[in-house]
Amino acid sequence: MSISERQLAAFAADHNVYGSPVSPRYLAGPGDPRHVTHTLRSAGWTASSDPLRPALRMDSADHSLRLDINFAEHRSGWRVSTDFGRTYWSASFGTATPVEIVAGLTDALIRPEPKIPALSVADILTARGWQHTTDEAGTQTLLSPDGTAQAELRVSPSIGVTGWQFTAASRHDEFGPRGLLWRADFRETTPPHLLAAFTAAVCHPAPVLRARFDYVSSPHVSVDEEFVIGDAMVAAHKQRLAHARRHRPRPVHHTPGAAVPAPAAGATTVGPAR
Repeated sequence: MSISERQLAAFAADHNVYGSPVSPRYLAGPGDPRHVTHTLRSAGWTASSDPLRPALRMDSADHSLRLDINFAEHRSGWRVSTDFGRTYWSASFGTATPVEIVAGLTDALIRPEPKIPALSVADILTARGWQHTTDEAGTQTLLSPDGTAQAELRVSPSIGVTGWQFTAASRHDEFGPRGLLWRADFRETTPPHLLAAFTAAVCHPAPVLRARFDYVSSPHVSVDEEFVIGDAMVAAHKQRLAHARRHRPRPVHHTPGAAVPAPAAGATTVGPAR
């Protein structure tokens, strides 16, 4: 269960174009969804959706997690969730969310859970220079240094914590995001290590590669010198897939059951009437 040479060739052909390293990554534009789906496939996830329906469903090897992609749903085109139950959680991302940021969560799904407690969203972002404020109700807000990305832990006076919401926009002010680019929502029950992995991806300082004109037009976007990005994209993609394969669950080999001894001579057997 892995990505075929034909699929890799198609990925390479699609990226044999001029492009540039772009930062910050939260303003880099959506990118190629195969950055996520090829990696999950290499890690043992399976696609179970109708091939004639313009949407994709993938399930983890143990069927405890699912990824739904439907880019007709602009505000929640990506959705990761578990089965309903006491440990249910979900996360959704707008279709314009950069795939490297979505992969912050999905890559963490295929790795073993860390043994040490995860850093909080606030600790991760303030270490990168994000401004942190808390209002009287307990709602926490963290704003990126350029004012275009925000993380907010909302607290309702009636129902308490409602979960984290991340947004990227042209700017943020007291009335909310202006010129919204993408939004990500996390249920309050999302495991802390997954939320930490996503947060680290949001503020990661490394640029990401984008084809010419595929990134957000903003005075806050830094674009480096252009080159043909295909070789670099394919090399990085193959490295991701190789890493994912190392986390693929091992097949379970069942020990054949012991042979059933033949009945003793003269014993009565039960079988179909003849």
